Amino acid sequence: MMTTKSEENMTSLEKALYLLFLFGQEPYEYTIPQLVDKTGLNRTTIYRNIVTLEENDLLMKNDRDKSYRLGPMAYHLGSVYLGNANYKENLLTILERIAMESKESVGLARREGNRVVSIYSVEIHQPVKMNDKPGVFYPMNRGTYGKCLMAYHDQRLVGKLIDQALPFEKVCKNTITDKEELLEEYRKIRETGYVTCIEETFPLIIGIGIPLYGSTGEVRNVVSISFFKEENYLEKMAALKELLFRYKKELEKFIV
Repeated sequence: MMTTKSEENMTSLEKALYLLFLFGQEPYEYTIPQLVDKTGLNRTTIYRNIVTLEENDLLMKNDRDKSYRLGPMAYHLGSVYLGNANYKENLLTILERIAMESKESVGLARREGNRVVSIYSVEIHQPVKMNDKPGVFYPMNRGTYGKCLMAYHDQRLVGKLIDQALPFEKVCKNTITDKEELLEEYRKIRETGYVTCIEETFPLIIGIGIPLYGSTGEVRNVVSISFFKEENYLEKMAALKELLFRYKKELEKFIV
C-alpha cells in the first residue's frame, strides 16, 4: 500500500493516489463496495475520487459489473516512464538472445526509489509463464529481483525498510522471513556478485540473476533467468550464471 496513514490524516490527493495504486495489485479490478471493504474509507470519499480518476482516464469503468480498472492514461504514463528511463530496443534484443540461448524465461527489473519493479519479461520456450508482466512490484525478501536490488541499496535505509515490512509472509518453503538472515543474504549477494532463488516464491521455481551497473556506477537493475527445478538444477544454475556474465557488459551499455 502507498500509505499507512489513517483516513483522517490523509489529504485528498493521498486518498486518490492510495485508491489508484490499489489497481496495480491483484485482482486489478474493484467495485466501489469492494474498495470500501478493502480500504475502510467511506463510500462518498471513494466514489468522489474514483469519478475524478475516471474523468482523467486513469481508471475506466466496466458497465457490465460496475467494476473499475486502470485506464489508458495509466498506460500512457507507464510508456513515458519507460522512455525516460532510456531503455532501448537493443536491451530487449539482448534479453531475447539470452532467452533463446538458455531456452528459459528471462527478465529485467529496476529499483525506483525503494521499490523494485519489473521492466521486461521474455518468455520464448516455456509453456507456463514464470515471470510477471512489466510494472509488477517485487518484495525485498524473496526472489532474485527484490533480493539483488535491495542488496545494493543503502543498507541503513534497507534495515528500516525491513522493519517496516515485518512480518514477512512465508509463501514458500525457502522464503526468508527473518531480518538477520535476510541481511546476511544481501551480504552474500554483494560478496559473490550474483543472486539465487530456490523455491522462495513458488514451488519448483529456480532463479539465478546478476546485478547490472549503470553509467554512474550504481546498481539499480538486475537481469535474471528462471526455470523449473530439475535433478541437475545446481549444475544448470552454474551454467546459466556463466551465460548471464557473458552478456553483462553488453547489457550494461544500455543501462542508465
